[in-house]
Amino acid sequence: MLSTREKIIRVGAQIIAHEGLRMFTAKKIGEKLGISDAAIFKHFPTMDSIAEEIISRYTTECMKRTDEAIATGRNAIEKLSLIIDGHIDLLEETRGISPVLCFEFSRSNKRKLKKMIFEFLNSYAKKVGSVIQEGIQEGTIRSDIDIEEVSFSFIGLMQAKVFQWFIRGRKGKIIKDRESIKKMILEGLIHRP
Repeated sequence: MLSTREKIIRVGAQIIAHEGLRMFTAKKIGEKLGISDAAIFKHFPTMDSIAEEIISRYTTECMKRTDEAIATGRNAIEKLSLIIDGHIDLLEETRGISPVLCFEFSRSNKRKLKKMIFEFLNSYAKKVGSVIQEGIQEGTIRSDIDIEEVSFSFIGLMQAKVFQWFIRGRKGKIIKDRESIKKMILEGLIHRP
């Protein structure tokens, strides 16, 4: 059984993802949970602290999966494939909440939240970039690519797929054909002597 604190975090994330940041209020969370908005503040001192916890959870999970992919893969191409798989799995498990949260919080006027998103995106891109650099050194990835552009494109593609899914009415899988997406990304990176 979930604690009230956990329920607040989950409902808060769903509100942001499905209704937008402006609807992320103690009153709205309380309505959805059947508790008073004052009860929310028994578990969190501020709405920002709820937002920080939401961001931290989703970004930490994404980074954990990325680290696992890097540790598991035998070469750069396999690591990138596993990173994509982990990213897609997280999108499906959370029903697309992660990219929407990043987008919503990046547009907010809350500096600490924006900084958390900025640090996550940079850290993720650096990890992907290091795998791409490894592939260039192995000779498996083209050397004529901009590593930073490609790294951030991983994030952008997943974000675009989630927005497409939301526009389609949130039906079915976010990524309909995982292998097609992976092939599109990886085929463009493979070095062909």
